Amino acid sequence: MDHGFFEHNIVVIYFFYGLAFFSMGLAIWLVSSRFRTSELRLAGALLFLAGFGIVHGLQEWFDMFHLLDERGGTNIPEWLLLPEVRLLHLVVSFLLLIFFGVKLLFANRRTRSTGGRFALVGAGAFLALWVASVGLTWLVYQPDRAAMLNAADVLARYTLGITGAVIAAWAIWLEQRNFKERGMERFGRALLGAAVALFLYGIIGQLITPPSFIFPSTILNTRTFLDVFGFPVQLVRALLAIFMAVSIIRALNAFEIENQQRLDAAVQERAAAQREALRVQQQARAETEELNHQLQAAVQDLALLFNTSRRMAATLDRSALLQDTVPLLVDMLPRVSAGMLVLRRNPDQPLDIVSIVECNDPAAAVAERKAQGLELAEFTATTGRASWMIDHRVEPLDEPGTLDTNGTEGLPDLSELVTTSTSAGGHTMAMPLTARNGVIGSLVFCTLYDAPPFSLRDVSLARAIADQLSVAIDNATLYDEVQQSDKLRGEFLHRVVSAQEAERKRIARELHDGTGQTLTALGLGLAAAAERVDTDPAAVRRQLNDMKQMNAQVLQEVHNVISDLRPSTLDNLGLVPALRSHMSAFESRTGIQTQLLVQGKSVRLKPEVETTIFRVVQESLTNVVRHAEARSVLVTVAFGNDGVFLSIQDDGRGFDVGQALAGDRGRAAWGLLGIHERASLVGGTADIVSVPGEGTTVRVSIPQPFKEEHDG
Repeated sequence: MDHGFFEHNIVVIYFFYGLAFFSMGLAIWLVSSRFRTSELRLAGALLFLAGFGIVHGLQEWFDMFHLLDERGGTNIPEWLLLPEVRLLHLVVSFLLLIFFGVKLLFANRRTRSTGGRFALVGAGAFLALWVASVGLTWLVYQPDRAAMLNAADVLARYTLGITGAVIAAWAIWLEQRNFKERGMERFGRALLGAAVALFLYGIIGQLITPPSFIFPSTILNTRTFLDVFGFPVQLVRALLAIFMAVSIIRALNAFEIENQQRLDAAVQERAAAQREALRVQQQARAETEELNHQLQAAVQDLALLFNTSRRMAATLDRSALLQDTVPLLVDMLPRVSAGMLVLRRNPDQPLDIVSIVECNDPAAAVAERKAQGLELAEFTATTGRASWMIDHRVEPLDEPGTLDTNGTEGLPDLSELVTTSTSAGGHTMAMPLTARNGVIGSLVFCTLYDAPPFSLRDVSLARAIADQLSVAIDNATLYDEVQQSDKLRGEFLHRVVSAQEAERKRIARELHDGTGQTLTALGLGLAAAAERVDTDPAAVRRQLNDMKQMNAQVLQEVHNVISDLRPSTLDNLGLVPALRSHMSAFESRTGIQTQLLVQGKSVRLKPEVETTIFRVVQESLTNVVRHAEARSVLVTVAFGNDGVFLSIQDDGRGFDVGQALAGDRGRAAWGLLGIHERASLVGGTADIVSVPGEGTTVRVSIPQPFKEEHDG
């Protein structure tokens, strides 16, 4: 092949050679705005490939302008055509190519990892390698300026050009697989072509260097290539550059496709968001309407509950409350046509109908509806669970574990029960009535069979009304108990005053009949002794001995009176010795075996507390003698950190405490009432337990009974 043709037109080759790289870099730079938001890894490194293309294209044009200058075809300043400037362009372009390849390998757009740090380290390392090789060459060979610049060019192609091309080609080859995974096979093939062209450009184009004294450029160089193949290696480089530029420019269209895809996705998302917003708006409107409906129902229910609560709380007369409640509820509740209030007087007695409002139901007789109500009431009062009648069978309304987090009934099967009930079910329900001691009865509601059955709203409303009625009944019961307690306390006070007057009369009678008579006899005897002391000393001596015995008798009588009023042992020695003395005297007097058991460390109590405990024991022992017919009595006094506890237990015949406290044959048990009253006066409580035939136990608990020095 004619070498002269290529040598004559080498300027044209350099022009297209540089134009290919410059066009590639310029095209990438012009479309850079498209891939700023791209998720492709290639987008983060393309600007450095653009820099490589522009700088490397300028470097090739440098050779073109240098040839034109030699031929006198340019007027470029000499310093721009210096070989050092050309070498700088070459090195910078290869460094940008290395930077592009390393950055593309380590970039990750989703995690926002750009790989710039690795790219900077890689480019810096290869630059250091090139500088070291140039410095070592200069130290070893000491060439002149032209030879050294030529050697530096060769070393740049070996260390930077080939390495950068291989790394960049490898990175582009890996990236094209990402394009295929995204459904961009056509652009992936373009990238693959660019990777192959870049790889060949690096291996063939940069391995064939200008001739120099650096091996293997002494053999593999542009002159040898021209001699062997008949055309310059710059032609191969130009063709590879053109192919690579075309492939890269074709691949850039992928960003346009990606932007279009993102735009389509954004449009679809916007449409979906609009549809979702419309659905949410419609749902919100429906929920608002439902909430308004529920709010209106809740307001109606609250107004109804307020009215019923106000009417129930208007009276504390228990009898009037029980009689008037059912007619009031039947009149106020729109769904209720009949109802009854049933209470259990005692745990072992049947239910009593306290108040009832019957209805004439065309579908069922009054007796049938009443029997259903009583059946539900018995179930509810026995189990404490709300219930209703479904198909003539009792169904509980509050199965365990059906309460939701708001405390309302989450009854999953109630709606099914309502919808599946026949005309004979779901029209009667019962709610438990509770008090301090548990379930006391039931409140029953009925509706006509031809009316819709009760709903869950009706159940909740009925439960709330039953709770209000329970509170009202409890308050009225407490008020009656307070009234009765005040009445009993008045009677007890009257009894105490009467007992005090009777005790005063007894003491006066004993002092008058016993002690007074003896003191009168002593006075007369002393007067007679004074008259006879001189005439009959022996008689006076005998008379004085008799008066001495009479004086001892008087002292004993006075001691007995004082002991009955308040034993001196209680004041001098304390509670436990006083109890031992009294119980010993009681056992000697009655023959009933007694035992005192003291638990804890015995300490002195407040005087009023010691007196209370002593009088309770005294009263209990008196009751044992009068009523119990017991053989033995056990008295236990327990001293604890929280208070003192007293127990008097006998093995007598026992009695019915309720009847005794209520009054047996018109007489109140004042001794038992006195025990309760004495305990309450010192802040304690008393409890009397007795069963006929099983004895009696009196328990008294008094908190903080100690003297001040023991407090705390």
